Amino acid sequence: MTEKNIKCSSCGNSDYCERCAAEPAEGVSHLCFECYKKQGKDVKDLEKTHVCIPPEEVAKAYDQFLADVTDRAFTELWNTEKKKLKELSKQEIAKTSFFEGARFMIEFMRRMSEQEKQQ
Repeated sequence: MTEKNIKCSSCGNSDYCERCAAEPAEGVSHLCFECYKKQGKDVKDLEKTHVCIPPEEVAKAYDQFLADVTDRAFTELWNTEKKKLKELSKQEIAKTSFFEGARFMIEFMRRMSEQEKQQ
């Protein structure tokens, strides 16, 4: 039997949340992942609401995030360096791709850090 430790503030269903079990919070409402997906941006008091996301949903979101970032990085690289890339050896292409990916991620993390500081 699955342990239950939270009750969704919206639908009332009980579920287990690893974070809430480890660090119970006072004065915080909880939303199950299904209610969060339904409500989206209409969640009231999002700052005081914890969304209980199942680990498999976190993994799916992470995989989608990586796919999106990779696609964006490749498109940016291809659009700016297409002619040059066609002239490189396979090893040079692999090296260039690796370093461009790293550059893109560092720039992305820098932008995210700046956005957090502004909030």
